Amino acid sequence: MFVGLLVGLVLIFYGFRKNRQNVLLGIGFLILTYVSFIIWLVISQNFIHFPHLYRTGNFMGLLFIPIVYLYIRNTISGAWLSAWDLLHLLPALVFFLDYWPIYMLSTAEKVALIREEIADPFLFTTYSQSRFFPDNFYTPVRSVILCGYWLASVYLLWGNWKKQPVNDFSKEWNIWIVVFLLLELMVFLPFFLVFWFVDSLTGFYLVFFTVVILTFGTAFSLFFFPKILYGLDLNSYSIQQKKNMAPSKGDHQENLSSAKIDEISLKFELVLGQKKHYLKHGYSIHDLSEDTGFPVYILTIYINKVLGTTFPDLINQKRVEECSEIIKSGKYAHLSVEGLAELCGFNNRNSFSLAFKKHKGMAPSAFYKAYSSRDKEAFS
Repeated sequence: MFVGLLVGLVLIFYGFRKNRQNVLLGIGFLILTYVSFIIWLVISQNFIHFPHLYRTGNFMGLLFIPIVYLYIRNTISGAWLSAWDLLHLLPALVFFLDYWPIYMLSTAEKVALIREEIADPFLFTTYSQSRFFPDNFYTPVRSVILCGYWLASVYLLWGNWKKQPVNDFSKEWNIWIVVFLLLELMVFLPFFLVFWFVDSLTGFYLVFFTVVILTFGTAFSLFFFPKILYGLDLNSYSIQQKKNMAPSKGDHQENLSSAKIDEISLKFELVLGQKKHYLKHGYSIHDLSEDTGFPVYILTIYINKVLGTTFPDLINQKRVEECSEIIKSGKYAHLSVEGLAELCGFNNRNSFSLAFKKHKGMAPSAFYKAYSSRDKEAFS
């Protein structure tokens, strides 16, 4: 539970700063951690001390089920959630409405229900108070829904497997998401395999133990994939973005009209030239899409085909130029290299130094010293 909570919070924190897709994944881990806590309360019979959590575990589980699918879909497409994605919450909503009278019970009434069932974990999780469905309806249905979303996730991953670029981030993401899906398979596969062959209590322990394994296994494995955990290099990797860089044969969107190029150029001048949005930390191509009103694939084609560069190189070049102008102005001579990096939108000194060397041919400190000792015209 500690590992799941820690990883979930890290994913959400860095997700808001660098990669918003990780916010979904972080919420998923927090939900898994909560479900693991509920499982512990049931097995240890400590649920009696947390009556307000009664019948919330399955509700949270139904919320978790579509999250991985949405995370995979959005990572592949580079898109974000839409209003239609609220439909994925319908199973959880049905359960919530079904058990609304239970949620409205007093604490004493919930304690009484818990005392009747807590000695038998299987009985406790049969959800016998349903108003709309027979006893134990939600256990098999939950597994069926999870199986459906798992198959949909595998289908998305398989469909984009050969189209993804071969780079460090894509390798790490592919490996980790396969690990996640394999562990997630364990959550519902035992139910289908042993449901008719083992006693109910053994089935309970087998199914819910795999939830704990999924929580710990996938969360702990992220420590070995820091680019995913911390959202590193996301500006240089987007499956949909890279796919658009090498469009399939006959793709009519590969070439932009001159009118469209002029339109995008004007937006770039406003957003990147006048407003200097590239100075924002974690500024991504999705942010640029929102600021300009053009979809990601159009921006990718424009940057690659018209400007002859990539999005991260474009942003880093503009940040480096801004920094060099700051150094020339002498207004921030008191700043350290870290301070300059922070001011110009870089996340750390290393990425700032690498970008500066690439675009200026020297380190920021060397540029400052050289500019201070020479006539300014030499660098203008």
